[in-house]
Amino acid sequence: MKRIPLWIPIRSLGAINVYAFYRGRNNGVSLVDAGMLSGRSILDLAWGLKGLGFNLCDVEKVVLTHFHVDHSSLLALLLSCGVEVYMGRRDVEVVKGGVRNFVEAATNLYLQHGTPVEEVDAMLSNHPALKLEYAYDRVKGADIHELRDGDTITLGGKRLEVIEAPGHTPGSILLYSRGTRELFTGDTLLPGITPHVTIHDPSSDPLGEYLESLERISGIEARIAYPGHREPLEDPRARALELIRHHQERLLEIEELVRTLEPVTAYEVAKRVRWRTRYSSWSMYPPQEKFFAMGETLAHLRRLEVEGRVVKGLEDGIYYWRPA
Repeated sequence: MKRIPLWIPIRSLGAINVYAFYRGRNNGVSLVDAGMLSGRSILDLAWGLKGLGFNLCDVEKVVLTHFHVDHSSLLALLLSCGVEVYMGRRDVEVVKGGVRNFVEAATNLYLQHGTPVEEVDAMLSNHPALKLEYAYDRVKGADIHELRDGDTITLGGKRLEVIEAPGHTPGSILLYSRGTRELFTGDTLLPGITPHVTIHDPSSDPLGEYLESLERISGIEARIAYPGHREPLEDPRARALELIRHHQERLLEIEELVRTLEPVTAYEVAKRVRWRTRYSSWSMYPPQEKFFAMGETLAHLRRLEVEGRVVKGLEDGIYYWRPA
């Protein structure tokens, strides 16, 4: 297995890790994640594969850990080579249903929770997935094999077990090699970065699912984790527990904001959360950062609602939050 970092035009991330599995130059190569469709990313992948003795069209299988644009959109190019595609079953539903529908369902929620129309319009105009919607159209038309919890897949002679880990996306998956105790985590577990957990369906509980996924990771006997971004994690369990603590603290912070400001919209809460960011005020946030901040806020408010700690009510077409 070889890690191939691909440059991506997302400043906060810098690169995505694509993992190449192979058993010799005559047996083809398989990838975990495909990368983002951009000229520089394509060059990085082509030259990374060349260093292993392969060309782009030597890729036989691609397993996507989740549908996000930086992990999946370069697949649109690889599909021209006839690759087999695998993805978590719930993310297949998102892709087949249309990524635009998924994003617009989220922004419609944002409107209902107090986000100004002009900010929502800017989010839609700048969303990276919608800018590459033409690539998703190619992926949408592909024959995608759905992966479920407990399935196994062999890549380059390595047998990997599929672990469903919803939260970062509805259908995020992990891949685990029991023999070598290696865990491929996509964006579910990252070093130094807190993965976004956003919401598009008011009846769902993505943060609750994500916390369960982290609990599950903490129980896996993995000696190393290979994430979607940055360097490998040598103590996946410790990182999973650290992220659980982070979200518990964020829940307390948002609960306190609701208590202090009641009644309050999710938009007003989002503007006051102490996000880890280089921007000094909400007005400086780029539209895509506002998209994720609103999604994160609503995911946390929904978790608090499920736990019976806050309630929401509709007033003049806008939802307001109060302590339970």
